[in-house]
Amino acid sequence: MGWVFRCVIILGAVLTLAGIFSAPAHANSKYAAYVMHADTGDVLFDRYSTARRYPASLTKMMTLYLLFEELDAGALTLQSKLKVSARAAGQPPSKLGLKAGSTIDVETAIEALVVKSANDVAAVVAEHISGSEWRFAKKMTTTARALGMSRTRFRNASGLPNSKQVTTARDMAILGQRVVQDFPQYYHYFSAKSFTWGGRTYASHNRLVNTYNGADGIKTGYTRRSGFNLVTTAVNGDNRLIGVVLGGRTSRSRDRHMRDILNKGFASIKRKPMLVAALHRKKPAPRIKPTLLAKLEQDATEAAAKKHQLRREIMTAALVQPTMAAPVDDRLGVLIAAADTDDFNEFERSRIAALDGDEGFVGEGDRQYINEFSWAVQIGAYSTKALAQEELEAAAIKGGLTNRTRAVIPAPREDGTTLYRARFMNLSEIEAAAACAGLDDKGVSCFVAADAEPAAQ
Repeated sequence: MGWVFRCVIILGAVLTLAGIFSAPAHANSKYAAYVMHADTGDVLFDRYSTARRYPASLTKMMTLYLLFEELDAGALTLQSKLKVSARAAGQPPSKLGLKAGSTIDVETAIEALVVKSANDVAAVVAEHISGSEWRFAKKMTTTARALGMSRTRFRNASGLPNSKQVTTARDMAILGQRVVQDFPQYYHYFSAKSFTWGGRTYASHNRLVNTYNGADGIKTGYTRRSGFNLVTTAVNGDNRLIGVVLGGRTSRSRDRHMRDILNKGFASIKRKPMLVAALHRKKPAPRIKPTLLAKLEQDATEAAAKKHQLRREIMTAALVQPTMAAPVDDRLGVLIAAADTDDFNEFERSRIAALDGDEGFVGEGDRQYINEFSWAVQIGAYSTKALAQEELEAAAIKGGLTNRTRAVIPAPREDGTTLYRARFMNLSEIEAAAACAGLDDKGVSCFVAADAEPAAQ
């Protein structure tokens, strides 16, 4: 009997330990968190801060930043009227329910973006500033680069789901820091607990403004893909911290975790006051004015067009001279192989690349959790297999994706011809979004294909 009892005890201990060590398998791969000092930039908490995530409505922080720039430049006033287009009025919730042809003043738009997180208002702002939301998104990304947000890509002004719209916890902290530093005259809007419009009062989604001592903004966000996101600033004495939590499973668990990491941050400062002493404070980089940003955007567009034309000329030369050695163009740093050979077949071998080589796309904490590889990134569909192979390999080299599985997939058409789809295969959803964003950075057009047929292993 004693022997049986001892076995039961041992078995229970083994199961307990198994539960402990298997827990990470259930961890949240959407999660990332970061705390930094708003003045010095000192990092007080960091979990997967450079891993790409979906921003959801945190996107509206950049929309507001650009709106504040327009106010600062004198292009708008708080009383300026913004016209509502049919497209803006048709945005999905969360929204105010603006009517096409109506107007909304700038101050109300700011309040609606902060408190209600209104997608229709975000589209109105984008269209007024840049003429279209697509152009505004390009401006958002250009501004992000200028602010040091190196791993953020914007595709819309609201944060509605888009596989190419990605960010990181660190980048969101930088944006929060710059909003505080660059536009102190408008920052008070982020602490609003409610606002009234159309006879209805809307309460803020940011409950920490009410429940955490010293918290005074900034923004919440949620989509199914992103999880529950939050950027918060909080002041204790002479110190202001900026906290970011991405991928919370619920709004309550997100808020609870934000309180914990802010408390840890303030406790660290209390233990080591010299950590953020005035002597070590960093001055923020000068803010780039809207006129200069417009010039930078124009220059970048022209440079990309010239680079694309140069690459097409090189590719054409390779096609018409198939027997020549593969040409190397030093201006692009890309090796282009002759297209009439079958040399590319070696790259079509189906394999799952080791995640160890993907630090640029996926955070350290993701490697043990990613188990779904049914996503693909398509760079185009071509009239010949050879051209599809050539474009795919050039994109792999250019985008640093040579360790990823590639495939050229024939797609018969009704007229009897065949198109050949050039794709990077066997990717998780996060990897696919990050890979496409990286290719887009290099001037390679692409889109993410969901539920793609994984290549054989």
